Amino acid sequence: MNDPFEQFDLPVAFEVDRQRLDERFRRLQAELHPDRFVRQGDQARRMAAAVAADVNEAYAILGDDYRRAVHLLERTGVTFDPERDTSQDIEFIEAQIEWRERLEETAASSDAAGLEAVATELAQARAEARAKVADALKEPGTPAADAKDRVLELRFFDRLLEETKRTRQNLARGK
Repeated sequence: MNDPFEQFDLPVAFEVDRQRLDERFRRLQAELHPDRFVRQGDQARRMAAAVAADVNEAYAILGDDYRRAVHLLERTGVTFDPERDTSQDIEFIEAQIEWRERLEETAASSDAAGLEAVATELAQARAEARAKVADALKEPGTPAADAKDRVLELRFFDRLLEETKRTRQNLARGK
């Protein structure tokens, strides 16, 4: 895969111009649409499909805060193991436990209003975690381990917000 920032002609940075990203994506999709290669044969269509898949993956990376941050850190040699990596910040680990307990208690009591309150607080905490990632990736002197911890915290909030969404859906269905 080519570098996503190069593919979309964007500066290598955590903050991306979302409008520019979306416009470039639509233009690349149009350029690589299989119908444009019908007269050029199977090989040209396969090549276009492969490049289109690469563009789709690059767009997914650049459009997702966590994946973009991971990509930026990996460019500097930091490795990520999504199955094993967790934040090493003891205070954050304790906060994770508290967040999970609150979500579980709210779900167990089928408290829709309480769930909405937790979701609102989680969204705010996620926004704060995102700001910390942006700062960590903007500051050239930030130690890699600290930047990685901030990125892992962002991943935690993304996952917990997704779990909150599923819990909300289950409560709406009466489960």
